[in-house]
Amino acid sequence: MSAGRYLLVDAYNVIYATDSLRRLLQEGQDAACDRLAEIVRAIHDAEAVRVAMVLDSRNDKLEVEHPFGKKSFEYLYAPSDLTADGVIERIVRRAHDPGKVTVASNDNLVREATRSAGAIALRPQELMEWARGCEKRLEQDAIRRNAENAKAFRNGLDINF
Repeated sequence: MSAGRYLLVDAYNVIYATDSLRRLLQEGQDAACDRLAEIVRAIHDAEAVRVAMVLDSRNDKLEVEHPFGKKSFEYLYAPSDLTADGVIERIVRRAHDPGKVTVASNDNLVREATRSAGAIALRPQELMEWARGCEKRLEQDAIRRNAENAKAFRNGLDINF
């Protein structure tokens, strides 16, 4: 992972602010969260940014899941006595280098608290644009690697017996 770069996603806030994700809520919150995680995973993979999707819950304590089996991508479920917004604000305030923390939310209070702590605040649309750019870069990298592998394979077959 890159030296401490961290992306915090106010997950339900981003879902409700994004038309395509909001429509997925008809299938359930898990479907919308999973789709958002797939989108944001491009940022994680392309830029080696640690990602936490922060969600409200009814749990007694903070719970963590790793949906892709990587500790650098997590779902943080806020305890019932603290909202996802509160978890985000605490993480940002406690960051050693807030300039390396980015928060994606459409909530003006979260965005203002983020900026006042020295972190970067993105609107959901900006998050989606960042993810699309990363997805394109990952696709281009895969095409380049495949072409290099195909060339190496062809060259390997030009062996004279």
